[in-house]
Amino acid sequence: MLDYQVGDLWRRGIDGTGTTVAVIEGWDSSPITAKFIAHRDKLLGLPNPQIKTIYPTGSHRLPATCPAAMVRLASYGSCRGWGAEAALDVLSVHMMAPYAKILVVVAPPDSEITDDAASQVAPPEFMQAVEYLSAHHRANVISISDNTAESTYSRGPEEIRAQDPGELTAAARGIPVLVATGDCGAAQHLAVGGGCGRGSITHRRATGAWDDSPWVTAVGGSVPNLSRTGRRRGPDPVWSMWRNGGANGEGAGFSAVYTRPGYQQSVAAVTRSRWRSVPDITMDATGGTSESAPLLAGVLALATQLNHGQNVGPVNSVLYRVLGPAGLKDGIADVVAGNNTVTIHGKVFVRGFAAARGFDVASGWGTIRASTFVPALARATEDARQDALVRAEARAALLRLEHREQLSRSYVRPGGSTLLTAQGFLPRHPVTVYIDDRKVLTLHAGGHGSVSYLITPRALRLRPGQHVVALASMLITTTSSFRVGHGR
Repeated sequence: MLDYQVGDLWRRGIDGTGTTVAVIEGWDSSPITAKFIAHRDKLLGLPNPQIKTIYPTGSHRLPATCPAAMVRLASYGSCRGWGAEAALDVLSVHMMAPYAKILVVVAPPDSEITDDAASQVAPPEFMQAVEYLSAHHRANVISISDNTAESTYSRGPEEIRAQDPGELTAAARGIPVLVATGDCGAAQHLAVGGGCGRGSITHRRATGAWDDSPWVTAVGGSVPNLSRTGRRRGPDPVWSMWRNGGANGEGAGFSAVYTRPGYQQSVAAVTRSRWRSVPDITMDATGGTSESAPLLAGVLALATQLNHGQNVGPVNSVLYRVLGPAGLKDGIADVVAGNNTVTIHGKVFVRGFAAARGFDVASGWGTIRASTFVPALARATEDARQDALVRAEARAALLRLEHREQLSRSYVRPGGSTLLTAQGFLPRHPVTVYIDDRKVLTLHAGGHGSVSYLITPRALRLRPGQHVVALASMLITTTSSFRVGHGR
């Protein structure tokens, strides 16, 4: 942790005390994680963290054996693979914020339906867990070390955008969500087993789901440039270690789903794209970007503590408008070397992006020096009140999603009917219709996430007057109202 000067904060008592960081996992591996962390704490002389495991999306009793769809993913998204992932996530948070509480949030796939392969690796249950954590104020920071190519989702952008309510719920409550950008360089991992070889990655530039969201801080990878004695040898380079046959490199590039958010307008001349650019920032990815995201989560826990326990997110607005342009003055260290080009057997397979001075697509704003970055973030969050403006924007966006139902008639004459239509749900997932809190029936969203239902008050024995209809799904409940007239 020498690269990030976090020890300077610890000596001031800024060590994560009073904060909680949530790491979201696809399978329960609590015994493995606890044993691993206890062993590392003994070696490093760190206090044992308070670790709690919760299951917000289903039963505490997971299946006795790993679901077949997850087994087929082998090391990439299988139950066994999640054991190592959870241990790395917890350790990374703990190394930055040794006294922060750590919440291991288990959200395995297929709680509603057996979905496509992408949803085995990056399930919508993760976003359901984000909603739960946010609505119940269970965490100050949320980290997700998981990724799969946008193009892998079989039902297209609608399947990805249907998960927006999770990120918006967190943003509205000021909880920063950090997502790793992936480990397959300028390409992106497909929802199949194996590493980042030719058969497991996209054959063109791609980014992953979730880190592409404008409401998420996308965390890429760099490598601490330190000597054996801890002396800084120069700027940290982009993390990339491609060898013959493929290996690993940080994900960086442009979303094909989300357009450039407002806070990236200031770097539009650099990106030269109308699409969301990732990453926003980088951290140590020696263990993959699965390490990067929780490392930054630990740093944001320190900023939360310094901010009197108040949440500091979402941080992208402050990062792009205040901290990034200020550079080292506010703890942002430029990454100026390296790229994430995918090279297989000595030949360029997918050309990536190169780091340069200032903001660049490969590394975002670079990396951090925590001793300066943490107080600068806490100060900017409090002074500029940009966090309050961004949270209000997120609440407004979420409210629009919650009221996007449409009725062909808001006033229904006696013996008449009104057609209810809505979109934005998870494709093929169940959507339950309620009228005045009474369950009417359960529909399934179509391939593009839309539903429709003809409401006939007489058949439903609805009395004259105002009625509320709700559509409840895994990630969002939408509502609208209509009035039934008097007479026959």
